[in-house]
Amino acid sequence: MKTITIRLNEEESKIFNEYAKLNNLPLSTLLKKALEEKINDEMDIEVIKEYEARIKNNKNEFHSHDEVKDILGL
Repeated sequence: MKTITIRLNEEESKIFNEYAKLNNLPLSTLLKKALEEKINDEMDIEVIKEYEARIKNNKNEFHSHDEVKDILGL
């Protein structure tokens, strides 16, 4: 397992540790979860932007339930 050092000032340390206690989590778990959520949010935003670009350029494809079943071989 890899260890990463994060430097926090006193105020950051206090806030982050108190928040971790409120959520009954170790600080390392809290920080990992926060970073994972941030990554997921950014990925979701990118998917939305791509979808909106397809709508703008009339390049969306829509399929009925039966068509999707056929495409997936179900």
